[in-house]
Amino acid sequence: MVRPSVARIVCPVLLTVVVAAQTATQKTPSKGDALNCHGLHAGIRAQIIPPYTETPSVMLTFVLLNDSEIPLDVESGSWRIVINGSELNDSGMIFGNGPGVVGGYKVLKPGETYELAKALPIAEYFLPNGQYKVSWKGAAFQSPTITVTITPSSH
Repeated sequence: MVRPSVARIVCPVLLTVVVAAQTATQKTPSKGDALNCHGLHAGIRAQIIPPYTETPSVMLTFVLLNDSEIPLDVESGSWRIVINGSELNDSGMIFGNGPGVVGGYKVLKPGETYELAKALPIAEYFLPNGQYKVSWKGAAFQSPTITVTITPSSH
């Protein structure tokens, strides 16, 4: 029989040893793991602007997030819209025109985001009807690819 005073000391010590051993055997994330992926991250979404409201277009909304611990230059001159695997030659003009942040898109502080939207006319970028794979990228990021479906009722 174990005396109660010994059990009060031994049980917590054994529990501590078991927990410490389990923690030591767990894999810690390496630099390449997704859990440790800090920097610029991009998102994209698309919405069809109906033909009865204005020029039939695809409204692309772009989001750029800095989830690192340091300010990062977004290098806006490197931004490109990609449709069906081909970079648009006029990406610089598209991103450079219209409303933007005062002073331009330059440095994102930790935790900050940029969000912007650009309307691309269907007649210029999305004919014939069908499915289009669309993404955007820059020197330090690449968005996921989304699918935009253009039908006769879209324009």
